Amino acid sequence: MKINIRGYITHKEAEKYSDCADRYAANTSNNHFAIADGVSKSFFPDYWADILVNEFVTHDLDKELSIENCQIVWLNKVADKVNAPDVKWYTKNAFIRQEPGLATFVGLRIEGGKWFASALGDSFLFFVPNGVKGFDEWIKLSSKPLPIVFDSFPDYYSSRNKQHGEIKRIEHSLVEGTFYLMTDALSEWVFDKQNKAIEEINEKWHNQEEFERSITELRLLNVLNNDDSAILIISVENDGENNLTYGDVEIQNLMELVEKEKDSEVETLVTQKETFVEEVKSSNLNKVSISDNLPIKKENQQIFSTEIKDEIELSQNAQVIFNKCLSVYGKSLKQMESIITSIGKFSKRMKISVEEQKKIKEKLKEYGISFKN
Repeated sequence: MKINIRGYITHKEAEKYSDCADRYAANTSNNHFAIADGVSKSFFPDYWADILVNEFVTHDLDKELSIENCQIVWLNKVADKVNAPDVKWYTKNAFIRQEPGLATFVGLRIEGGKWFASALGDSFLFFVPNGVKGFDEWIKLSSKPLPIVFDSFPDYYSSRNKQHGEIKRIEHSLVEGTFYLMTDALSEWVFDKQNKAIEEINEKWHNQEEFERSITELRLLNVLNNDDSAILIISVENDGENNLTYGDVEIQNLMELVEKEKDSEVETLVTQKETFVEEVKSSNLNKVSISDNLPIKKENQQIFSTEIKDEIELSQNAQVIFNKCLSVYGKSLKQMESIITSIGKFSKRMKISVEEQKKIKEKLKEYGISFKN
C-alpha cells in the first residue's frame, strides 16, 4: 500500500498563528498519525495539544498513549513558563490554582494490514473507502454519542486530572480510501455538507494557501464556524506492494507559519516607521509662516512673536514656548490653537503663570484665533 499525506492548519479570524491551539503530527517510520484541539479557555491548551500528538506518534507500537507521561511533560513546560521573570500575575495565580490544559484527540496507527484508531472529544476521524458514495457508508470516529450534536462541552484529556468522557476505539482492515482527521469546526462542517465537503477538500486543498483561501470563503458564507482548524488527509492506494510506502508528504509546519508571521510583523513596523519619517520630512518642507495663515485686520498688518512681546510682557520661559509655537507649529491655525491650549500643561514645570497664558490668548483672539476652554 502507498500512502500520501497532506496536512494544513490555520487560526481563528482576527487572531494569529501563535494563538492557534490545534495541533497535528505524523510519523512515517511507525505509521502513526494524530490530531488534537486544545480547549481555548483552559490553561496552556496549545502546549497540551502539542504534547499529546507528539507523544502518540513517537511511542512504541505496542503501547497506548501514556497520559501520565504527557502530564509530566506539560507540567514541567508550564512551570518553566510561569517562573519566567516577565510572566503575568494572573498566569501565576492560575498555575497555583492548578488549572489544567484540556484537549480533544484522535490517534491513528496502521500496522499489519489493519488500522487502529482512538478518539476522545469532538475531533473526528472519517474514513471514506474508494468507490463509496453515501455518507452513511463512511467510517466515523469520535467519542460523541449519537445523534451527533456539536456543542461547547466536549470530552477531553486533562493535563492534571483524569480524562472527561470515555475513549472510543475501532479497528478495520486496511483498504484503499482516504482518512480525514480534523478538529471540531471542520468536523461539524463535514457533517453538515457531507459529500460536498469532501469534494471541496479533495479538489481545492492541495497546499496551505489554497486551504486558507477556502477556509476564509467558507467562513464568509457562514457555513464554517470561526475556530482554529486543522486537518490531516491520508490517502491509501494499492500499489501491489505488501509493505507500506510513502509518496507525497506535505504537512504544513505550524511553527514555520508562526516565524513567518513574526517576520511579516517586523517588516510592517519598519515600513510604517519609514513612511512616518517621510511624512514628517514632507510636512516640515511644506510648512509656511504662521503669518500666512493668520487673518489680517488691517492692510499689510502681520503678527510676529516679537510684536506680541512688545505689546505683552512675558516671562522668558513663556516667550520661549510661544516662539516655539510660532516656529514649529505655525503650519495652521488649528495646530496653533492646539499648542497654545497645551501651554497649561507646562505651567508648573516652566513656571508660566495663568495670567501670562491669558494674556497670550487674549491678544491672539484679537486676530480671530479662538481657543478651547
